Amino acid sequence: MLIILFAHIPVNGWTMWIPARFGFSDATEIFVFCSGLASALAFGTTFATRGWPLGAARIVHRVWQVYWAHVGVFLVTAALLVAIARSGVGVDDVNYLHRPLITPFLDRTGEALLGLLTLSYVPGLFDILPMYLVILAMIPVVMLLRSFGGGAAVAAFVLVVWLAANLAGWARMAEEIVAAGGALGPLGSLAAAAGERFAWMNFPATPWGSTIWYFNPFGWQIVFFAGFAFGMGWLAPPPRSAALRCGAWTVLLLSVPLGWFRIHQGFWLPADWALTQAVAGLRDAIEPLWWKTWSGALRVVHFLALAYVAWSLVGEKGARLSAPLPLPQPEGATRLRLGLAAAALAAALAPYGLAAEIKSVAPALDAWALRNLPLAPPELTGWMSLALAVCVATALWCAAPARAAAWLAHDGWFALVSTLRRVGSQSLAVFMTSIPLSVLCGLALDHLGQGLVALALVNLCGVAILVATAYLVAWVRDQPWRKPAPARQSIAARAPAE
Repeated sequence: MLIILFAHIPVNGWTMWIPARFGFSDATEIFVFCSGLASALAFGTTFATRGWPLGAARIVHRVWQVYWAHVGVFLVTAALLVAIARSGVGVDDVNYLHRPLITPFLDRTGEALLGLLTLSYVPGLFDILPMYLVILAMIPVVMLLRSFGGGAAVAAFVLVVWLAANLAGWARMAEEIVAAGGALGPLGSLAAAAGERFAWMNFPATPWGSTIWYFNPFGWQIVFFAGFAFGMGWLAPPPRSAALRCGAWTVLLLSVPLGWFRIHQGFWLPADWALTQAVAGLRDAIEPLWWKTWSGALRVVHFLALAYVAWSLVGEKGARLSAPLPLPQPEGATRLRLGLAAAALAAALAPYGLAAEIKSVAPALDAWALRNLPLAPPELTGWMSLALAVCVATALWCAAPARAAAWLAHDGWFALVSTLRRVGSQSLAVFMTSIPLSVLCGLALDHLGQGLVALALVNLCGVAILVATAYLVAWVRDQPWRKPAPARQSIAARAPAE
């Protein structure tokens, strides 16, 4: 939920460091997988104990809730954008009606309104919940297949639907390749011809154009039902083994240069290096495997590897989430030497890692640095910023009192885990809040700029609001007004004895 907020805030520098930048999968896979797991826990019991009809009825009720959540979030966010544009509180050179693009809704309101209600108008930023409710509607089908054909029938259904969606995606992309004057080749032509039969899976995103849903539910259902199968107990947890951990880490590390734009686009490595060009060429060659719209195969594999690593790290049944966090801290002279070395290196790297902040806060100091310090090649400045962050964190950790370190490893860690669990348990309400909140955070960054302090302030305030939302919704759902009122003493009982 928090990563999704960061990703949705316009021109947010923190998005350069979210997991999506370092591999094929991102927070969307985490959200969809956890939604499948949660759906199994929430609805699976109904199917098992009350039968398929009541289980299906409960799914319909949930789809109804998500549908109106989608409509409400769009209308609230659109109204907020219009209010910002008309009130003049934004900056002059930003068109807030394009954040996200709601101009068609204002220019062609009749068509767009009907499209909104029929899910044929699904602009960017408002595309996750429609995908989610379509996948929810597939649960009764999956449960029926499980009853008659067992796990093999479910697996076949999920895989065939996912493959059909990817073929539909290839047919869609083939049209663009041919329109641009490109060639498909024999295999590409065959895949495009097969995909034409499933073109109906590419739902239209506007009633008047050719755009399609950014998240194809028939592709993304494979991630959802993986989580659902684990939640239902249809899939046993994988074994904890060094070989599997090594394989999962290998997948994640090999994906970094292919997923991280700073590498394959030549920002942190020279663009004319053979290695950089080879990585970029390989990424282009395997593009159908990392498509986001149709959940390409490499995205699924990358996410499963990430999930396995996370599952391994938290220990058996999440034991490490309820145990103190092992935070090593050097002692005595070693701690002092390490802290001083990290601080000295941070000071040396500051002119390069904080170039933008120095230029905005102290132009004279920036001018002096340009005249007197050696300029680093552009490809190295990013690495210097990363090294600066590591050095600052190391210096602060070495300077932290032992009591503070102990608090972070115990009480602070337990508070963080509890808070994140609370946010996860109220994911729909938190997600709904995050959409209009991302607009307000983007407005704040427009006024405050992209400095380190401004980014931290805006993003952390957004996190605090989402956390508060989760606790408020949990409190309301608990219906405290239905609980017995605490006993009150009478006035006579409270009066002092004479």
